[in-house]
Amino acid sequence: MTAELRPRSDWEAVDLGLALVRRDFWRLCACWWLGLSPMVILSFVFLRELPVLLVLACWWWMPVGSRLVLFVLSRRLFGELPDWKSVLREWPRACVRRFGFRMIWARFSPWRPLTMAVEDLERLRGKAYSARVRLLLRRGDSTVVLLAMWRAALTFWLALAAVYTAAMFLPAGEAEKWSVSLDEWSSDSWSSMPPSLAMTGTLSFLLAMSLVDVFSTGAGFGIYVNHRTWIEGWDVELAFRRLGNRLRGTAGAVLTAILLVAAPSAADAETTPGDVIAEVKADPDFTVHTETYRVPNSSGGSGWSGSGELLATLGQLVFYLAIAAAIAFVVWMIWRFRHLFGGGRAGPAGRRVPPPPRVVMGMDVAPESLPDDVPAKALELWGVGRRQEAMSLLYRGAISRLIESGGVEIAESDTESDCLRRVAAEAEPFAAYFSGLTEAWMRLAYGRSAPGDERIRDLCAGWPFALKGGPR
Repeated sequence: MTAELRPRSDWEAVDLGLALVRRDFWRLCACWWLGLSPMVILSFVFLRELPVLLVLACWWWMPVGSRLVLFVLSRRLFGELPDWKSVLREWPRACVRRFGFRMIWARFSPWRPLTMAVEDLERLRGKAYSARVRLLLRRGDSTVVLLAMWRAALTFWLALAAVYTAAMFLPAGEAEKWSVSLDEWSSDSWSSMPPSLAMTGTLSFLLAMSLVDVFSTGAGFGIYVNHRTWIEGWDVELAFRRLGNRLRGTAGAVLTAILLVAAPSAADAETTPGDVIAEVKADPDFTVHTETYRVPNSSGGSGWSGSGELLATLGQLVFYLAIAAAIAFVVWMIWRFRHLFGGGRAGPAGRRVPPPPRVVMGMDVAPESLPDDVPAKALELWGVGRRQEAMSLLYRGAISRLIESGGVEIAESDTESDCLRRVAAEAEPFAAYFSGLTEAWMRLAYGRSAPGDERIRDLCAGWPFALKGGPR
């Protein structure tokens, strides 16, 4: 055994299956794609112009890849890692084994990761298969269904994440084509979609299906092993086997001594296996105990009474939840429009506006946090090599002056681009200087490219804002 077998909870069993997959992840992924390769090749040949049908065809064929993953996992658990020759021999059987049942009748079953282990590893069919599945699903049924729901949600999430990640690296022209195509997709056909978008979406879904199915197959196998441990006591059997292995060296000598002692006894020679079995069964430990319970007969209106009490309790719960929701809504409205109740500053025509922000993009822009002469202090910091601090002082000083003196309504969540747009719209005389300052700040902060000394001296000399405590 390459894993510790013991009775686990259902979600511990899922963790066991995921750990088994992580141990041989790349081999299992290769086996999964080997199982799916015929359908992938045929789909890209005949369904290249229909990406939805291509993905659906590969999804329908997915149990073949799951079977190869299960084949490797089941052997690996018992210390045997199948070579590629064994996997290739298993491949045709994985394609055709119970094709009608697995690929048509039971294709949409949410219990596939668990029932496929009964079908492929125990080779049960018909009534024996149904009875075995019902026995295993007595515990862990809900866990397998939840795994199926998570499997579907995670597949779509990973596929969309891959598509949007690819879109981040597109050239500007191709990105515009993608955006227009996605906006018009609901009223247009697949033929108008850019080939790069269709291919990226198809490959993203195939990649997401492979990752999710490999791990969900491992999770189902972990649940299957755990159920058999609970039902059949695999951990106890393995403990006895380990004990037998330790005693194997002395078992022969002990057995020989027993035979030599017992050989002269004529009575023991006449003892039959049936007598031994009867003697063992006569032990008090094998006594069958039965208990009888009287179940009261529920008649009359007691059932309706119990239902009425339940409905009354649910009604009270809904009532209290509605009151709590109403109170939370009122509190949120008061907090959302708290500037209407005072504490703001008067704007045009007596309109109350919220107080100015003290932090923008994580930088402190409160006037009291800045020196009286911002450009002189920034030039001093630059001269001693503290370039990041100098540029930060110039930038947040400019934002603070624009808010206080220029009347620009900059929000706490605004980015550099948002600040540029607000300054251009509300404080045009400062727009040119602030644009140059923003470019220099972004090059240093994000591009690690420091401007020259002459550029900093120009920015400090061209400071267009009044100094704190007096005119410029």
